[in-house]
Amino acid sequence: MVLTGSYRKNIRVFFIFLCLLAVFQFSFAQNKQQTVQKKPKHVVTESEIPLLVNKVETYTLAIDKNNFIIKIGFDFSVIETPLSAIETKLKAFKKRFETQGQKMNLRSLNSAVILLKEQSDNLLNYKKILVSYGDQLSKSNVEVKKILADPDLNVIIPDSVLNEQLNSMVKDGKGLDTLQRKMLSRVNLLRNRLSINLLQLNDLSSNMSYLSISKKISMFSREEAPLFKLKAEKYKQSFGETILNSFERSGKIISIYLAGKGHLTTLALLIFIFITAWLLSNMRRIKKQEEVESVLMQVNFLKRSVLVGSVMGLLTYAPLLFGNPTMSLLHAIEALRIIALCFLIFPFLNGSSKYLWTGLVLIWFFYAIDDILLESSIGERWGLFIAGILLFLLCVDMIRRRTAFFLKIEESPVTKALIIFTLAQVALSILFNLSGRLSLAKIFGVSAIQCLMLGISLKVFCTMVLEAIYLQTEAYQSSRFSDFINFRELQHRFQRTLWILASIIWTIGLIRNLTLYDLMLRLSDDFLHESRSIGSYQFTFGSIGIFFCIIWFSSLISSFISFFFGHEKATSGGKRSGLNSMMLLIRLAIWTVGFLIAVAAAGIPIDRLSIMLGALGVGIGFGLQNIVNNLVSGIILAFERPIQIGDQIEIGNKSGVVKEIGVRSSKIHNAEGADIIVPNGDLLSQHLINWTMQDRSKRVEFIIGVPYSSDLDAVILLVKNTLKENVNILPAPEPVVIVQDFGEYAISVRILLWVGDLAVAGGIRSGAMIAVKRALSDAGVQLQIRPLG
Repeated sequence: MVLTGSYRKNIRVFFIFLCLLAVFQFSFAQNKQQTVQKKPKHVVTESEIPLLVNKVETYTLAIDKNNFIIKIGFDFSVIETPLSAIETKLKAFKKRFETQGQKMNLRSLNSAVILLKEQSDNLLNYKKILVSYGDQLSKSNVEVKKILADPDLNVIIPDSVLNEQLNSMVKDGKGLDTLQRKMLSRVNLLRNRLSINLLQLNDLSSNMSYLSISKKISMFSREEAPLFKLKAEKYKQSFGETILNSFERSGKIISIYLAGKGHLTTLALLIFIFITAWLLSNMRRIKKQEEVESVLMQVNFLKRSVLVGSVMGLLTYAPLLFGNPTMSLLHAIEALRIIALCFLIFPFLNGSSKYLWTGLVLIWFFYAIDDILLESSIGERWGLFIAGILLFLLCVDMIRRRTAFFLKIEESPVTKALIIFTLAQVALSILFNLSGRLSLAKIFGVSAIQCLMLGISLKVFCTMVLEAIYLQTEAYQSSRFSDFINFRELQHRFQRTLWILASIIWTIGLIRNLTLYDLMLRLSDDFLHESRSIGSYQFTFGSIGIFFCIIWFSSLISSFISFFFGHEKATSGGKRSGLNSMMLLIRLAIWTVGFLIAVAAAGIPIDRLSIMLGALGVGIGFGLQNIVNNLVSGIILAFERPIQIGDQIEIGNKSGVVKEIGVRSSKIHNAEGADIIVPNGDLLSQHLINWTMQDRSKRVEFIIGVPYSSDLDAVILLVKNTLKENVNILPAPEPVVIVQDFGEYAISVRILLWVGDLAVAGGIRSGAMIAVKRALSDAGVQLQIRPLG
């Protein structure tokens, strides 16, 4: 009781102190105001007028600038209009969750969480805009208040014009101050609305996420009666009514989701337009060539329709751009992709496979529709059972089938494994449906058909990518090897990379179908972004992965460029090409830029990078001199260009045609058909003979022996005339015939001639020798080296 009385006494003293403080503060403010009001204005002197004029002009400009910024820089409609729409959607979500939350299935909950996350991101963006608005207005208002509080403006000005300008400026400043305070109040009110809605969105999203987790945990318990014990009166809606309601709901979900994804949709369409134009251009160039039939013999899908192939490609990579789209949108995209896929592959199916494919498509459409249903029905349960049995039988038929499914298309080695995996999933779906575990039955049934159709789609997509690259290489080559060999080489180079990417996409699709995508994202995010340390160095696996992914992607781009321009084809035509030197520089630039981007994206500090480069320098000093020497030599070769693709060179005891100039080493193709790999350092450090640096002409020679009884002048004249008649021998420099030596049995005559292309020098030399032998024999001159008989 004593403590209570003491506490009340202290409270009373505190309130009395506050009242006295308020009275004294008010009295002090009044006295100050009276002091300010009583402060007389002084008359401006002539010497103060220039300074005052300068201030009035400066303040007027500042006030006008801030007025202009307020008029054009603060558009609240871009926030208020969508905010009202978000509030309406939020109310609808809350109402549906409160009334039907327990009845929502996993797909509905997942779609709702995704949409709420989209709206939450929008609110966060609006909040950033409002924070920026508030900062600008506060800064501007401080500047205006500083202008209005300037004591130099409280003066009497004899000049009426200047006095009017001053009063107008002060009036505008006060009006601007009032407007800024109103706008700041508006900003604060909007920020409060945003915060409230953001809190409600996050709260509702958390509740739905927890409900989704709860349903996943309880999936293995029986949700409904077993299939053969169903009673129709326990279901409120028929199967048809459920489908119509689900379609209506899915349309709204798709429209809400795409409303905030305009930039991604535009990006996907721009990629589609670029790829379509590129493919049409290449196809048009190829159709103008004489060898069009042999080139297009290797192309199947793009030859059928470039436009449909591009659409199918768009519908394959577009979902990856959205990141985490709703299942309604995914199924809509997949439905269009299945239609395009039917058009592309139907002509390449054999007779029985066409019926099988038609059955798979119909089953896929059933499962896609079933996956978006909001409520279960007795028709859905029996439909799932029938569709599961049909898919099971089709999978068994495909496994037992000995003939190929496709005509002219190579079978994938993983086809049988994919079918067995589909068979296992659909068997689980049937068992779960029979036992009344509807959620698991739908998940495994949808996953089974989705995985199978996605695998086929990715197979066709990868084939089309190879066909597109092949068309690019063939469209811009004037001379080529066999088209079949070219296509096989392309498959060997890029098929593995494409299949790795396709496997990753297929795995992500499987995880999404099994409703484990969110869990995968959380676990991946925790694993990749968890900070780790080695000594004093902090890093994350995510930064390391980004670094190596960018380096790998740079290497992939470099390989594509190298293949697109077909540097290896230059050796077949015997023509000298300087394109590879430029390609080498471009590839070096790609690797350099890729390395810098990888360092920046991975967040590697510059000091750590300098330490790494220092360690690399030590390594160079001890054991990497040759590697660095070859790398630097490759750069020097690219700039100085002492050799180019197609050059006939000799280095040491090796000779051949330059096939490739790489960063570390170069390839020489010799006459025996072998590829000799020569380090670039050897090309600069050793004596190099380049037969084709200026042109491809070459001097060849041969020696004949004529008897001592022969008329040498007549022999020389006859040989020259014979060589002049040969059109394959260059007239300038003209052939030279000289007496080489007086041998023991014959006089040696040396014949020198020039040919235009060293690639055919051997054949021309042989033909010239035969012609000279024939001419001398007809003239009665017998060639000899030693006496006959």
